[in-house]
Amino acid sequence: MITLNADIEGIARTIWSTLFDVTLELAPPVEIGSQSSVTSCVQIDGAWHGALVMKCPMALAETLTAQMFQAESAPDLDEVRDALGELANMVGGNVKALLPAPSQISLPAVAIGSDYQLSVIGTSEVARVSFTCDDQPLLITLLQRSDSPDAAV
Repeated sequence: MITLNADIEGIARTIWSTLFDVTLELAPPVEIGSQSSVTSCVQIDGAWHGALVMKCPMALAETLTAQMFQAESAPDLDEVRDALGELANMVGGNVKALLPAPSQISLPAVAIGSDYQLSVIGTSEVARVSFTCDDQPLLITLLQRSDSPDAAV
């Protein structure tokens, strides 16, 4: 299996340094607990089948949203959805370029709350990168469809 963790780390760092004034640091593997959180996901389909999922606490999502939109007031939920969906789209689009072609990326889906689980049925984890950003955890996971012909990617 080719590991994509270093590529995902580099992609995320590049995006963060372009958009945000908060530092993105590698962290030991984390789970984001039962606090209010935001999960964004994009599907990748074509020669490769899977999904990229990003998850962070709502507090970090609000910080990133305010910086992305250069807002002076607290963002509303629609703005948080837009910002975190776009972040998943940017990271996912860059990761897609590293995978077998041709593939397309879906529109992002975003879940917000404190009591939910997001599952991409029929996939297995091929990469997971844990970060801290503004003293909050951020997790990026790449999932691949288990029955994909390129299941070793």
